[in-house]
Amino acid sequence: MPTPHSRRAWVRPALLLPFLSLACTPPPPPTTPDLPQVSILVDEPSTVGRAVKLSISTSGCDQVQSLQLLDNNELIKQVTYSATPTQVEIGTTEIRYTRGISANLSLTARVTCADGRTNVSQAQPATFFPVEEVIEPPANSTTSVVPDYFVVDGSGANASFIGCGKEGARSYLYKVPKNNPTNRQKLEMDFPCDATTIITDRKPAGSGHRWVWTKDQGAIAIDANFNLVTVPALTDVKNLAVAPDGNAFIYNVAQLDLVTPKGTVKWSREIADPETNTISLILADPFVRPDGKILIPLYDDRLETHLYVGIVNADGTGFVRYEIDQFPLEQYPPVAFDPTGTVMYVATQGPNSANVRACSIGSAKLCVASGSRLWISQELPGYMAALVPYNNGTRLAAIGRNRFWFLEARDGQSTEGQVMNKDQQPLTANGALVARFAQPGPGSAFYMFTSAAGTDEKPYPYPVEVVATDGAEKGELFRYQVPGGSLYGALDDTEALWLRVGTKLVKPFTPQQYREMR
Repeated sequence: MPTPHSRRAWVRPALLLPFLSLACTPPPPPTTPDLPQVSILVDEPSTVGRAVKLSISTSGCDQVQSLQLLDNNELIKQVTYSATPTQVEIGTTEIRYTRGISANLSLTARVTCADGRTNVSQAQPATFFPVEEVIEPPANSTTSVVPDYFVVDGSGANASFIGCGKEGARSYLYKVPKNNPTNRQKLEMDFPCDATTIITDRKPAGSGHRWVWTKDQGAIAIDANFNLVTVPALTDVKNLAVAPDGNAFIYNVAQLDLVTPKGTVKWSREIADPETNTISLILADPFVRPDGKILIPLYDDRLETHLYVGIVNADGTGFVRYEIDQFPLEQYPPVAFDPTGTVMYVATQGPNSANVRACSIGSAKLCVASGSRLWISQELPGYMAALVPYNNGTRLAAIGRNRFWFLEARDGQSTEGQVMNKDQQPLTANGALVARFAQPGPGSAFYMFTSAAGTDEKPYPYPVEVVATDGAEKGELFRYQVPGGSLYGALDDTEALWLRVGTKLVKPFTPQQYREMR
């Protein structure tokens, strides 16, 4: 019989087996920490201002070692992490404008923890149009700082903005000082303000009168101190153009009147050929050339359209008429005069393209190859809507429905009439947008405002995009489109551009400053 000692020896190995098994099992793998999380929230996805404002939120780091902000995977800057969220501004000089102005950004943030873990946020799109100054409307106000359409008196800190609008059924003309927009002056108008209302430049320049008129409705003049001058308002105004002395040419197709700002008719005349006693019809605004003679674009639609220039004296006396060309009936072409009043520009429209011709005024010959033609442009694809001389008459903007061409108008060289656009390609409106307003800028700068095409329900839609060039040969300088809103612009007395962007008033940088950014 085994002794108790030997029994204990026999069972001891069995008791040890579970412990030996446990000793041979490998330990579980260490737990891998989750990646940190990071996200971006842009305050205004379409920003007009001096900086893009955003916030960066992070989680999952015991301690943040670094926080980077990137655009299209390129580093913009290192961000000093303070808390979640961390507020960040991207200044005008921190952005690369290699993709143009305004810049289309794709913003991401990269966070790195002290233990080396790192992660990148999802991309957030943003558009940034850098400008020198932004004036916001008052808090909780839905009213724009300035009227929808405006002109500018003065400049800089002393600028004021004049435009019209409605309060209920009544129309008013407003003057809004830049430094105190809530302290606006207003004058009640005796005729409606609408999208066709035009406020002219001051004539004489800088100190004289502006005319305010709505087609087929009425017209008034205001002086430099925003006083109403025309009492009562003129009525049933078909067309109005302002002479350099501040008087206005008011005309319909066959009658031309020269009217003072107080509403006095200085002279009135029917436009008739003294030799044949046939009436010529007025095609476009009269133009006063430096010697005081008045040039009038005319047409005669008896059998086919004959295009003429009529010339009358400053006092309305005398009349001579020169035939410029002949066009098929119903084709009344865009025309313009050079600053000297010796050249008339005419756009000849074909089925899918147009030519622009420079025609010498005073010649007895038609503006064709063997006549008084000074130059003719190449075929310009599209439908031609307007001709606008600029840069002291050395250039001519040929404005198509959605293509914008710039021609050498006068340089005394063989390049006259040539397309000066970069790579011979027009500037274009974005997508289905069309030309709405043209604004020559300082020197060779030019601004185009584009809108949706008009409809029967909304024939005059607001502009939604501005396209700028600082020189035809340089191509596009900047382009900005307001998402879901509208904009408009005008020049002040120093030829600086001001924009209404939505409800804000904005002063962009100069064309030279934008060029340096690029």
